[in-house]
Amino acid sequence: MRQSVKSDRAAVLLSFACVLHCLALPLLAFALPIAGTIAEIEAVHWALGIAAIAISMSVPVRYSSARVTSFLLPAGLGSAFIASAFFAEGFGIDETLPTLIGASLMGFAHLRRVYA
Repeated sequence: MRQSVKSDRAAVLLSFACVLHCLALPLLAFALPIAGTIAEIEAVHWALGIAAIAISMSVPVRYSSARVTSFLLPAGLGSAFIASAFFAEGFGIDETLPTLIGASLMGFAHLRRVYA
């Protein structure tokens, strides 16, 4: 297996974790309030977001085959959406929508590379 496929799969996994965190956690928090308290720890959001951006952006740095517009555009836009989610609440915007858009774009970009 190519090493780049491992990085792409890790990025897809982190993107999925972001989506799962955004969509499933409110339901879990409703059923188990302690889960909601733990999930709202800001360090969890920063750790997931920074890890997703770092792994995603490391792919074109490490692998020249990823330096194409078909990867860089959705992955770059996804990273920008996730980065904007860090500051969304400061502007009165819920962080969920930019996170979902960003994670979906990043996951899509990396899935295309895995199955290319």
